[in-house]
Amino acid sequence: MVESEQAEYLEEIADLRSRLVRLVEEAGDPVLVEEYTVELRILEALLLAAREVEQELRLNSELGERLSARGFSPHLFKDVYAFVYDSAMEIDLGGRELARALAETDFVGLLSG
Repeated sequence: MVESEQAEYLEEIADLRSRLVRLVEEAGDPVLVEEYTVELRILEALLLAAREVEQELRLNSELGERLSARGFSPHLFKDVYAFVYDSAMEIDLGGRELARALAETDFVGLLSG
């Protein structure tokens, strides 16, 4: 994957991480610190999942066809990310926080089945 395809996502994560560090250093509102921390974990989990799906798409053209059938281009990282994001919104959390549920979800398996 080309790094520039992820630049927007990496920039958003880096920006949130720096805001979180500043907030902690300034002894900011603990509720806001927790919100930023949770958001950061979610964004990192989404990006990791999208990278994993993209890697599998390179190895298995059938998965790319299945992704295309769902209206996403297997050749565009933003579409792979959108597939992961859309699928994430349908995850049954079962009491887990979203970042953990994302990490435990087999997004490639969602395309395979």
